[in-house]
Amino acid sequence: MILTLLGFLLATVFGATAARAQSQPDFGVPSVAADGYERQPALDVLHYEIAIELPAEGAQVEGRAAVLYQAVSQDLSRVVLDLGSAMIVDSVTVDGRPTEFAREGDRLTLEVPTAAGARAETVVWYHGVPADGLIVGLDRHGGRSAFADNWADRGRHWFPSVDHPSDKATVEFDVIAPAALEVVANGVLVERADLGDGRRRTRWAESTEIPVYGMVIGVADFAVERAGEVDGIEVTHWTFAEDSAAGAIAFSRSTEILAFYDSLFGPYPYEKLAHVQSATRFGGMENPGAIFYSQSRIGGATAADAEEREGLTSLVAHETVHQWFGDAVTEADWNHLWLSEGFAEYFDAVFFEFHGGLHGRGPAELARQMRTRAAAVRQLESAAPLAIYQPDVGPGEYAELLDAESYEKGAWVLHMLRRLIGDEAFFEGVRDYYATLRGTTAWTSDFARIMEEAAGRPLAWFFAQWVVRPGMPVLSASVVEGGGGRTLRIEQRQSGEPYRLAVEVELRAGGRSERHTVEMDGVTAEIPLDLEGPVEVILDPDGWLLFDSGI
Repeated sequence: MILTLLGFLLATVFGATAARAQSQPDFGVPSVAADGYERQPALDVLHYEIAIELPAEGAQVEGRAAVLYQAVSQDLSRVVLDLGSAMIVDSVTVDGRPTEFAREGDRLTLEVPTAAGARAETVVWYHGVPADGLIVGLDRHGGRSAFADNWADRGRHWFPSVDHPSDKATVEFDVIAPAALEVVANGVLVERADLGDGRRRTRWAESTEIPVYGMVIGVADFAVERAGEVDGIEVTHWTFAEDSAAGAIAFSRSTEILAFYDSLFGPYPYEKLAHVQSATRFGGMENPGAIFYSQSRIGGATAADAEEREGLTSLVAHETVHQWFGDAVTEADWNHLWLSEGFAEYFDAVFFEFHGGLHGRGPAELARQMRTRAAAVRQLESAAPLAIYQPDVGPGEYAELLDAESYEKGAWVLHMLRRLIGDEAFFEGVRDYYATLRGTTAWTSDFARIMEEAAGRPLAWFFAQWVVRPGMPVLSASVVEGGGGRTLRIEQRQSGEPYRLAVEVELRAGGRSERHTVEMDGVTAEIPLDLEGPVEVILDPDGWLLFDSGI
């Protein structure tokens, strides 16, 4: 009965999501699959149960993955799962019956007719040495360890799945590992039992649907510190025993950070939050309820290095934001990655705006944070204009999206939108976006539509201008004499059509200063001046506009 109800609810959500994408305007950013992943629109995975046995030596794993799925909109003639070719499939069953399968590259194909609305469970037994995705070996101190590192589509290298963010599911891990090691994963701890032969079984279960890239396990000789509780959510720190002191420094503001975002966005979406020192190719990886961080960066934290501590606080804030945006509300297509990384980058800065850090707090700190992000965008675009939305990036190329367009420029989209519609509408809209789409996937058009409703004004032009259009405005300002007076002239010098802008200007002359907001929808705009003598012109004095000076 529970599974039948769950299937019904998921089918309803799937159908509503598809209908929303078809019926809503795209706001200049198409709500269609464009990242090249071969989708199965009638297939919805409901649950993964992943049993994995890790060896005391070597890297070969033994696995059994049960995949519960449903045919949601039409009959299925076959099911295709992503599974790395290094994983050797021993056998497959569907609903308990042995089933033939075919392998081609990283695809496992099952000819299993399933009627629309029906559910089935596929179980795959397999073994091998993961080529990627699950890093089995030694930690930085030479201790035995294993860590999943799935982003973007590397989960397939150690368990069969629909390895794309558009199909989220619940997950349960059943891990057998040497008894001397601790195991952490998504969700809550269900069981920890010694098997009496030097091995231990540990089970974790995540009851909220999450993307495959965030389904992880971490196995090592951990020291576990309970940092506290925020709104009923337990926060823990998992570090290598030798690095527990460094971990305490690195994660020193973890509960403060969680409490801030919990109040800003809405209730935290998972049942616990573990910050975990790990083996990962990234500085941090936002796995739901179990954030993984670079082992060397966490292990290198020192109380004496204030800038490094600040950087680690920023990293923890960034990854914590992802629990809401990226994990709970997940981009439906990789080309909309800014809905994840842009949010994490911006609200990282907002944490320091409200809670402060080494360089202060308030509007001045927010402006400082955003100027560093603007510099990153300018540096990336110094060779040629680029756009946040990049539909030509496909499988095997997703790492190309991890650039200043998705991160820093994405953050600037949010920053400028906040200025355009005001704090009340902006934060109300962000909260509504989370509340509306929590547990599902989103397109840029979903966010734009909700923000438009919060603002009470059209915003299609804004998203088309800043998300789809490559580059940024190039502005110059000058004082022009003539016609019996002086005027301030602002010019857009970039190629292409002029941007629609509200440019704030501060003028200083003779010990006086005044401010103006100049509305622009053409190449030039002028306002009269009554200041005498030399005039200093400062464009965007408070740091609310992404632009280049062309210098």
